[in-house]
Parts: sequence; C-alpha cells; structure tokens
Amino acid sequence: MIRIVKSILPKEKEYHLAVSMGVDSVAALFWLRWKGYKVIPLHFNHNLRAQNFTMQERFLALCEKLGIYGITETWVKGMGTEADCRDARLDFYSRMAAGGTIITAHHLDDWIESYLLNCLRGHPGKKPFRLESNFPNFTVIHPFLPTRKRDFLQFLQRNSWMEWVVQDETNSV
Repeated sequence: MIRIVKSILPKEKEYHLAVSMGVDSVAALFWLRWKGYKVIPLHFNHNLRAQNFTMQERFLALCEKLGIYGITETWVKGMGTEADCRDARLDFYSRMAAGGTIITAHHLDDWIESYLLNCLRGHPGKKPFRLESNFPNFTVIHPFLPTRKRDFLQFLQRNSWMEWVVQDETNSV
C-alpha cells in the first residue's frame, strides 16, 4: 500500500512532481492524480545516454495520454559528474517551480540505501535526507518515505500501468 506523510502534502496546494519515468515516479504520478492532488510533472533529460531520450519521449506520451501539461528539458552539456547532473536538475527545478514545491518519489528503500552508504563512507550519524529540503526559491518534499519500492511496483502492476515505466539500465526493479 502506498503511504504518504500527509502533514507535508496538503491537497489544496499545487505541486510539481519530478518524474524520471522509473517505477517510483510513474507510480507517484498515477497515485497523486488518483487521490485528487494537483501536480505538474517535470522531467529532466540528463543527456548521458540514448535511454534518456526514450525516457523523455515516454514522459511526453504519458502526459498526452493523461491530458496533462508536463514540462521537460534536456541538458545540453552532455556527459558530466553526478554533481553536475544534480546541479543542472536543481537549476531546472528552480526555474520551473520558483516559489513552489516539488515532490519526489523517494521512498523508504531509498532512505535506507542512503543511510547504509553514509555508514560505509564513515558517516553513520548523517541522515540521508529530510522530509523537506528548502532551496533559495523552492522546496523539495519527500512525502513517500513511508512507502516501500515494492508497494509502488504492486500499484502499477495491479492497475496495468507498467507499460509506462522505462527501466533505467543503471538500476534494477
């Protein structure tokens, strides 16, 4: 069952949703719409490999199928470090959601993985990420932290929506 932290996600607000086209973010998009939340999907193409363009095309097709306005942008610099990619993505978010809130589909498994990586790096006291992260002109929230990845997967499978997912070749379900 998909669970959220309701206190950081009032229904009366409009949000932007980061959609990578993986299981987590596709499930979050369908679930939030099903529950009546107002979301504008955002997709950032990191332009690191050919699959990124497949993700972008699938994002646009999904938005068209749902009859919603989605925003996408392609990073023109191409290959870069993970930090470069994060900075470019945050720049995109700051321009698209200025003064607003962006939802990510980070879940409990992501949080645990981040915690374990911190431990392996010698920082066991460092928390992976907070429910809310404030940036100069926008906020990122992670309301799905009580949800397990398998719950997102089951939600998509039960509703026959797996066809929209692009399995990132650098991850596994």
